[in-house]
Amino acid sequence: MIRLGFQLLGGAKTLQPSLSIKVEQIRTTFVLKRRYPPLLDKQNRPPKPLVTKNFVYDEVENTNQKKEPDLKLILTSFVEGVGLKNEIVTVRPNFGRFKLLACGLAVYASPENLEKLKKDLENSDNKVQTTLHSSRFAELTRRDLASKILVVLVNQENPWTIEKWHIRAAFRRTGIWVPDNAIKMGDKPISGPNLELEKKHFLVTVTINNLETTPVRCMIRHWSTFPELRLPKVDGYLEPPYEPIFEDEREIISTLPLPVFCLKKSFAS
Repeated sequence: MIRLGFQLLGGAKTLQPSLSIKVEQIRTTFVLKRRYPPLLDKQNRPPKPLVTKNFVYDEVENTNQKKEPDLKLILTSFVEGVGLKNEIVTVRPNFGRFKLLACGLAVYASPENLEKLKKDLENSDNKVQTTLHSSRFAELTRRDLASKILVVLVNQENPWTIEKWHIRAAFRRTGIWVPDNAIKMGDKPISGPNLELEKKHFLVTVTINNLETTPVRCMIRHWSTFPELRLPKVDGYLEPPYEPIFEDEREIISTLPLPVFCLKKSFAS
């Protein structure tokens, strides 16, 4: 509904929008039901006029308060956290209109577009996309792993050499399960106990869905079962700067994103 008003134009009243620059549009739709329906008129008799109680209505539905249904869209390109190209997704209306449709990242899943998608998939090879992205959450997972610092606890008295199960245990302490075949260690071994390696970093490579790979920082921390031999607690040991064990890994470690708690602390300061 558009609010209209009378304006004088050449001495005559004309029906024009009351706002000359901006027209306010209001969508108000109510579904009503008579509380007292009028009785049927007799055949071949004039209809009786409605009485006051016939104009009492009960609200059946208010479309202004009705939840808008989700949108069904076809993605035209890979959207991180949403889906792959040519995938049919269901999203909330505001997100679909402003983040996908307005940006040209999706089209409506209309019968015509679905038919066009079917023909395109039959005539084209979709292997290129699958080699770039294994899933819609793969890139989010890769960035999250790249910003983590795994604390690898090693024994302070007994000899050890860093193996895959040390990395798997460090991931498990952070709530992430990573199989051994997804972990790739460096060529140079790391052995101890050696307090010179305390709080120093090294890199491992993690493979996601047998496709994406990302380097992950690991930190050596010595631990003793005897309380009197344990190293003193140091606050902020996960904060930069980070000292690498191997000098050739310094550049990669410095380019990895900072952990979330470091970013929050920098914003707060």
